[in-house]
Amino acid sequence: MDVFGYPRLLASLNRFFGSRLTIEQCRQIIRDRLAAREERFLRQIERYVYRYPESPYLKLLRHAGCEYGDVKRLVRQEGLEGALTRLRDQGVYVAFEEFKGRRPAVRGSRTFHFTEADFDNPFRLGELKVTTGASRSRGSPISVALNSLAENRAICFGLMLDAVGATQSPLITWLPGFPAGSGTFLWLGLSHIGRPPIRWFALSDPARPTVSLRRRMLIPLARFAGRLHGLRLPEPEFTPLTEPEPVLDGLLTARRRHGEVGLITTPSCGVRVAGLARASGVSLEGVRIFVGSEPLTPGKAGEIRRSGAEVHARYIFMEGGAAGVGCGEPDAPDDMHFLADSFALILNRRAAAGVGHLDCYMFTSLLDHAPKIMLNAESDDFGRFEPRRCGCPLDALGLHHHLAYVRSFTKLTGEGITVLGTDCVRVLEEVLPRDFGGTSVDYQLLEAEDGDHLTRLYLLISPEVGPVDEERVVQRFMQALWDQPYTGLSEAWQRAGTIKVVRRRPVETAGGKLLPFHTQALAAMRLGNGEPRTGT
Repeated sequence: MDVFGYPRLLASLNRFFGSRLTIEQCRQIIRDRLAAREERFLRQIERYVYRYPESPYLKLLRHAGCEYGDVKRLVRQEGLEGALTRLRDQGVYVAFEEFKGRRPAVRGSRTFHFTEADFDNPFRLGELKVTTGASRSRGSPISVALNSLAENRAICFGLMLDAVGATQSPLITWLPGFPAGSGTFLWLGLSHIGRPPIRWFALSDPARPTVSLRRRMLIPLARFAGRLHGLRLPEPEFTPLTEPEPVLDGLLTARRRHGEVGLITTPSCGVRVAGLARASGVSLEGVRIFVGSEPLTPGKAGEIRRSGAEVHARYIFMEGGAAGVGCGEPDAPDDMHFLADSFALILNRRAAAGVGHLDCYMFTSLLDHAPKIMLNAESDDFGRFEPRRCGCPLDALGLHHHLAYVRSFTKLTGEGITVLGTDCVRVLEEVLPRDFGGTSVDYQLLEAEDGDHLTRLYLLISPEVGPVDEERVVQRFMQALWDQPYTGLSEAWQRAGTIKVVRRRPVETAGGKLLPFHTQALAAMRLGNGEPRTGT
C-alpha cells in the first residue's frame, strides 16, 4: 500500500467501526444464518465455483460429472452435510497438501496442479495482508478483508463472551500478530462489537525495523477511525513471552477496579501468567482466560485453573476464520461449539503412519468474505466432532455440534519411526513436570537434523527446571510413551540414542507459539554451540 492507499484504508476502517454490532445482533445473525444454511451454500457454490471458470473446485466437479443442478438435487435430497459427503466420495475435495499447493491432486486418471493462491476468494480484496501461523512452515500469505472480521471473527468474540457471562467484563490481550495477525485481528474484532481491550500486550515488538511503514500505519489509522466513533483503542505494548509480569499487573489492576477481567491469549502465555500468580501467592479468581492459536491440553488447562482462573478455548484458522468458540458448559478442556453458521464440516478418515486412522476435518466455507473458498477442504487438524446439547447460551442459538481435543497431524520422526506429536503432549506437560519439576512449558520435543544429516529428537529442558539426571529423564520419557497407544516406539530409539537432552528454553514459532513438539518444518533456528540446525 502506497500513500494513496491510506485514504482508502481509513475509509474502510471508518465504515467498519461505524457499523459495529451489539451482542444481541450477533445472536440474531447466527439464528438467521443457521436457518438458511443450505440456500447460502448453493448461492456460494453457484457464484464462487460455477460462475468462476478458474475455480479449482470447478475442475474437480466437472471431472466428477457434477453440474450445478446435480449439486442442488444432492442438497435437497441428502441435506448439506450429506451432499458434501457424497461429493467427497466422488473426488470433490482437496487434501491439506493439495490445498497448500505442495502436491498435485490425483483423481482417477487425471492429475490437477493447484497453487495456494488458486483458492483465494476471487471477489473480495482484503485490506490486511498477513501470513498463517507457520505451524508447519514459514507460513503462507493470506489477504483478509475487514468485512471478513465483521462477519465472522467479531461475532465469534461476542459469542465467546456471551457464553460465559462476560459481556461486560474488561478485556486484556496478550498475543502475537503485530502489525497484522491474530493480535491485530482481535483488537479490531473486539472493537467492532464495541468492546476494545483496555490493554494490548504484544508478543511482537512494534518497533522492530522489519515492520514496514505500510503495515505500521494500520495502528494509528485504526485508532483515529475508532475515536471518530467514540472508541478508545489501546496501543500495543511489547511484552515478550518470558516477561509476564506486566500482564499479571494489568489483570490485577483491572480486577480491583471492576471485580472481574478477561485475558485473551495463547495457552502457553496463560500458563506463564497463572504460574507467576501462584508463585506470587496471588489468586486469579475472577479472571477468565480465553485461549487459542495452539491446543489447550489437559495439562495447560489444569495449571491455569489451579491459579483460580477460568479457561476457555477458541478455534480460529487464518484461511477460513473462526470455527469454534468455547462452550459455557464444557465437558473437555477445549470443548467448543462449532460455528455452523460460518462453515459446514464433515470428517474424513485419513491414514496416519504408525497411528492407524484418524478423523480429519474437512471444511466448506459459507461466508461471503472468507479469505479462502473452501469446498471439502481438508485442514491439518483432527479431533472430536459430535452433537451435544449442553444448555449453554450458544446451544440455545442452535449451535448443537461441538469440537474438542483439536490437534494437528504434525508428526515427529526418528530412526525411521514415526510418533504422532500429540502422543507426546501428556508426557511433556504432565509426567515430566510431575517427576522432575518445572511446568508444562518447560519441556519440548524438537525434531532436528544433526551434522550427519540424521534426524534426531532433542528433548529440550528449560534451565529454570534446575539440575536433573538427564539419562533418567530420557528413560522416563520413553517409558511413558510406551504406555501410549499406537506410538510405534521401539527399542531402536534406545540403541541409537535418538533422544538427546538439551538444556535450553523451548523454541517458539515465528508467530510466538510455544508448542510441546517442534518439527523441522516449524521454523529456521539454531540451538547454538554447534548443535544441529532445523531445516528451512
